[in-house]
Amino acid sequence: MQEIIIVPKNWGEERWIVNRDYCGKLLILKKGYRCSLHHHKIKDETFYINKGCVLMECDGKTKIMRPGDALLIEPHMKHRFTGLEDSEIFEFSTHHEDSDSYRDELSGPVDLSKLPVPAANLA
Repeated sequence: MQEIIIVPKNWGEERWIVNRDYCGKLLILKKGYRCSLHHHKIKDETFYINKGCVLMECDGKTKIMRPGDALLIEPHMKHRFTGLEDSEIFEFSTHHEDSDSYRDELSGPVDLSKLPVPAANLA
């Protein structure tokens, strides 16, 4: 049996399933919280929404993601996700190194009523 590493975050937690040449994580995202606005120089990631509703910001564009939606984030693309509901995101990526995360804004709680999300996107 392999150990699952749990990394607490103020927006929820990361459950590291594997981190070898490839990396697989389950991200538990709390409603009203978001991760930092950041990019990677080496790592590429694919996010797959398993549960909930997530606002994804990527290179200045926003997209509402729901279960079954996936998005590829390539190196140098600035991105951030926000929990519009309690959500679960599977992250599939190349190897994770903390030193390859370059943050522009920190993670934390956010007032969902102030996000620029058209109501039609939430239906």
